[in-house]
Amino acid sequence: MNPNYTPTELTHVMNISQPNIVFCSEDVVHKYADLKRKMNFIEKIIAIDTTKSSVEAESLNDFIRENIRSMVSTISTTVVNTREHVAFILYSSGTTGLPKGVMLTHRNINAKFLIWKDPRLFIEKNRTLCVLPFFHAYGLLTTLTALRANSLTVFLNEFEPEVYMQALQDYKVTRLYLAPSFLLFLAKSPLVLQYDLSSVNEAICGAAPLKKSTEDEFKRRFNVDISQAYGLTESTLAVTINGKTRSKPGSSGKVTPYSRLAIRDLETGKFLGPNNAGEICIKSEMVMKGYCRNPEATKNTFNEDGWLLTGDAGYYDEDGDLFVTDRLKELIKYKGFQVAPAEIEAILLTHDEIIECGVVGMPDERAGEVPLAFVVKLEQSQLTERDIQKFVEEKLSNQKWLRGGVVFVKRIPKNPTGKILRRNLRLMMKQYQSKL
Repeated sequence: MNPNYTPTELTHVMNISQPNIVFCSEDVVHKYADLKRKMNFIEKIIAIDTTKSSVEAESLNDFIRENIRSMVSTISTTVVNTREHVAFILYSSGTTGLPKGVMLTHRNINAKFLIWKDPRLFIEKNRTLCVLPFFHAYGLLTTLTALRANSLTVFLNEFEPEVYMQALQDYKVTRLYLAPSFLLFLAKSPLVLQYDLSSVNEAICGAAPLKKSTEDEFKRRFNVDISQAYGLTESTLAVTINGKTRSKPGSSGKVTPYSRLAIRDLETGKFLGPNNAGEICIKSEMVMKGYCRNPEATKNTFNEDGWLLTGDAGYYDEDGDLFVTDRLKELIKYKGFQVAPAEIEAILLTHDEIIECGVVGMPDERAGEVPLAFVVKLEQSQLTERDIQKFVEEKLSNQKWLRGGVVFVKRIPKNPTGKILRRNLRLMMKQYQSKL
């Protein structure tokens, strides 16, 4: 679970999984101790990074020492139905509401392992550096995959630029698992040029759409192609990837083994052919069992034929390459036109003086919604709101212009993997609108 969860979020997710034993770091023991007093299903709290037990939590060392004899004497082989038995409960990102508990089975995980062993997709022997959080599917599953393949894996507690770069150099890391925010740092930071990163021969980027300008800058600096993938927690991550085949620019690649993909027309529900945009749908050995203790959400996420409805918009071309355009729920409806925030964001990020940005639809009486941009600019930049509006008007069609305006901010709200928190952007938009 995300250690940064608020008490409300933590209470919500604990009521989903209802664990008997909680393993956690010493610095968050107090959070779970408070919950233990309110939740009768929590029997014990184990602190994994201390040797001293306390009133609130037992140390992992003491727990093992006290239970090792009984644990060894009762060990036995358990036969389970791998399609039904849940291996993990991971929480959806909650970008559009409170997180849901995604139940991934042993079958899901095994299928993922098999795909990542496919030599057609990936270089087999590699050294990896893990800085992605384990509470996110991307961090957990890529790490488990590396360990299962006997790859040397280096772990860092958090992303500190100098420490990260030194580890890449010292351990001669070959494969990088990246979110767009990490990749942006590697592509643009002058710090990177101070280290020998010649060992890197593979880069895999997921968790959020990657801007082409960032991809190009990374390639120029590292002379390494980026494998882009598409998937979600509910599909045990990637169901498309370009891997060693290197698909077209902007593409998330082709469908992986054990998976099928279709594009659904939003109005008719019928499946569409190549180059027709609609909702991305998935059938796969990696698709989740469902949402824990939430049958209604599970029912609404699958159609009558068992296809997982992703809520993502996209299309595939005549060669089977997938192009993801946006989240359906994030599309801005301007006078009947569907405007993808990600498209406007991609253009804004090509401006030399813009560091980060996020676009959201602002309610408008006449148009329905108009695009509003939150922008982080360089510290010394003299950019004005009108400068940015003109920049967009020169590059995008009329319905995509920033009629809602431009708001300069110090940071764009993102989750730990770099995905923009659209819900937070909408709250920022409401605060801005209330001052107009």
